[in-house]
Amino acid sequence: MVVKEKRGRKRYILFECSKKFDKSDLDKFIIKEIKPLKSKISCKLVKFNGKRGILLIGHNLLNESREIMNGKEGINTIASSGTLKGLSKY
Repeated sequence: MVVKEKRGRKRYILFECSKKFDKSDLDKFIIKEIKPLKSKISCKLVKFNGKRGILLIGHNLLNESREIMNGKEGINTIASSGTLKGLSKY
C-alpha cells in the first residue's frame, strides 16, 4: 500500500442525530469545532438526511473528531471507515 503523503489519507465517520438538526446547523458546528483542527484533508459533510450523516476528515483527526461529535448533545457516532462502501453495512 502506498502512503499518500502529499494528499493525505481520509476517513469517513457515520453519525446519527437524536435531536432535530438542519444541515446548516451541522455545517456551523463542523466549521466551529472540527475545522480548526488542521489536516491535509479538508473536513466536509458528505451526506445528511436529517437523521444520519457522513463526515469526511483526515485520518489523524479521527479520534479527536469522534470525541468532539460525541460530546455534542444529540449527536452519536456509529462507525468510521476509510471508504464510503465500508459504511454501507450500518
